[in-house]
This record gives sequence, structure tokens and C-alpha cells, in this order.
Amino acid sequence: MMKPSGVDRAIVCMVGVQTNQFTRAVDLGKEFMACGLNVMIGGFHVSGSIQMLPSVPDEIQEGIDAGITMVAGEVENRWGELLKDAYNNSLRPLYNFLNDQPSLEGAVTPFASKENLSFNGDSRQTSFDAGRGCPFKCSFCTIINVQGNDMRGHTPVDIEALIKRNQAQDMRGFFITDDNFARHPRWEEIVDRIISLKKKKRVTLMIQTDTMSYRIPRFVNKLA
Repeated sequence: MMKPSGVDRAIVCMVGVQTNQFTRAVDLGKEFMACGLNVMIGGFHVSGSIQMLPSVPDEIQEGIDAGITMVAGEVENRWGELLKDAYNNSLRPLYNFLNDQPSLEGAVTPFASKENLSFNGDSRQTSFDAGRGCPFKCSFCTIINVQGNDMRGHTPVDIEALIKRNQAQDMRGFFITDDNFARHPRWEEIVDRIISLKKKKRVTLMIQTDTMSYRIPRFVNKLA
């Protein structure tokens, strides 16, 4: 919500929308639009479809035709532009940032309060991404087409600060949402900092990684 010149405007943003969620997201978007609200939908279904298919698929076009703005790619360095267009009621039907992948070093990491997390059931678990992309070239993979083959990551200092902030509100469980955390170029520094934090307050982790990660020296032992 922005309040320049005393005028209130609101926009509904649905982020991280996957294929199995997309149809419902469009339905909800239509309901919000009927209430006079602008709506944006982003996430892997929009991004992957735009990047990997020869034309915009019917279900995405249906949402665009209904007046919903679709956003492909990452928006850390574009968020201000999107909000400005929303405030001016000049949102485009489709924004494509897929070829503009931002550096994550020093980027603000999302933070959810314990109160908000309680609506999801477990108020002691939260998530964050330490990095994005994957160095492998699997033909079927959406990740490398959307986030690239070059590994980009938050710094160990950024991750430590985020975990400390969550620990201050008694958060104990962390899902690192990287699709392949083992290939983060600074995974060991991050894990060393988490090990240090765990000595003071309980920390549990859930990660995703490739099956060959056990060959990386110290990786399994340090995660354990």
C-alpha cells in the first residue's frame, strides 16, 4: 500500500504460483478485480511457460485477457517500477524480466512475522532462499531456464542476519528453498555460520540438493 498525496491504492500480488496453483490463482484474481483491485501473478508457471514455450499458453493468455498482469522472472531490482505502474494504473499485460537476473548479494531477504506464519499452522518454521540457479543442464528442468546455470546467492552474512532475526521470535525450523543448495558457491560458509548459531539456539534445516552432493567434501557431515 502506498500513500503519496494522501491517495490510497492497493494491489494484490500472487507470488511463487506453480502450475497446480495457477488456475485457482486466476480465479481469485478475477474476484479481486471485480472488487476494483489490480492483480499481478508471478512464479514458476508464468516464468517457465514464457521462457520454454514458443508462444504464450492459453491459460496465461486467459488471465491476461481478464486484465490480470503476468510477471515472468525475478523482481528484486524491478519492484519499484512495478509498484509505480500499479499506482498510476498503467500496468502492462505482461512483464518479462527473465533475461535480467539480479545479483542477490546484499539483497533484502523476505521476513515473515511469527504472527503471520501462525496462519499456516506451524509458527516455528519459516523459509528463505540462499541462492538461485543450478550448474547442471538437465533438459527437462524449469530451474535452469528461469533462474539460469550461473549460481547466484545471498552472502553468508545476509543469511546469518536473517536466521538471527527469526531466532529472536523463537523460530527454529528453516526450509532453504534453493533447488540445489549443495551448489551454492558459498554453502560451507553459510553452514558454518548456522552451526555456530545452533550452539546458542536450536536450529533445524530442510534442504533440497542433487543426489551426487554426497561426493562434495564435508557437505553431508556439516549438514548433519
